[in-house]
This record gives sequence, structure tokens and C-alpha cells, in this order.
Amino acid sequence: MKITLNESIPASHRPQVERLVKTLASSSEIVWLPSRFPRFVMFVEPGPGDGSEPENGSIFDSPRTGTKSLAVMTAVLEDQIKACLAEAKPGA
Repeated sequence: MKITLNESIPASHRPQVERLVKTLASSSEIVWLPSRFPRFVMFVEPGPGDGSEPENGSIFDSPRTGTKSLAVMTAVLEDQIKACLAEAKPGA
């Protein structure tokens, strides 16, 4: 699984964010890239060991449902990263 994170996250906070991501997606590859999108976690892509077969339709559709769906996992990661960054801000 490949997870792309927005490089606007300060470098000093990246190790903490990476640890947070690894708690939910332990076998992931994390890539830091600039983005025009406001989201922190932008795309989760199944890897060769993911076990899911490609399906017709959108690349954002997942054969998984519930808490294991890619959309839910992305939303959870975004919320956790936002909370992590808010806690790290001085005076917060």
C-alpha cells in the first residue's frame, strides 16, 4: 500500500505523523509530495501483497467495506493527522 502525504506538514512533525500512519497501515510505503489538494492523506493504492483484485470502475472504489475500506481508512488517517498536528502546535 502506498500512502502519499502532503509535504506541507512541517519536517519536524513528519516522524510523528509517519508513526501514526504505520499504526493503521503497518506495511505501507509513505511518500511526501507537494499537492494542490488541501488533504493530508491523498491516495491509498493497493500494493502487490494487498490481495485485492482490480475491478471495473473508479480507482477510488474498494472491494472492502466498512472500517477496512480505503475511503474510511483515508478519512481516519486524515482526522488523526490533523489532531496530531493540532496537539503539536505551541499554545494549543
